Amino acid sequence: MITAYLIDDVILRNLVSLDEWNTAVYSDVAVKARVEWSNKIIRNAQGEQVVAAARVYLAGDITAPTNADRITIDGVEHAIMRVDKKTDFSVSHYEIWIQ
Repeated sequence: MITAYLIDDVILRNLVSLDEWNTAVYSDVAVKARVEWSNKIIRNAQGEQVVAAARVYLAGDITAPTNADRITIDGVEHAIMRVDKKTDFSVSHYEIWIQ
């Protein structure tokens, strides 16, 4: 059901590891998403109030994103501030708030 609304192409950058200089190493996966741009005050994973620039919807059939991952939209990389998994009966999806 949600796949009909996933009209944007984004790149999900999953954190794989840190190299010997503590530089993050990512693996890139192109996924379909829905991006809704609007500023909203949310609580991040640490419980702090922050302003999110957008909410990104992803289908639930991918590996769960974490706050260490990144999302690239139109060539601009965004930090993930909060990840919520939503379930409606047997269909699930992720709501990701980005900076």
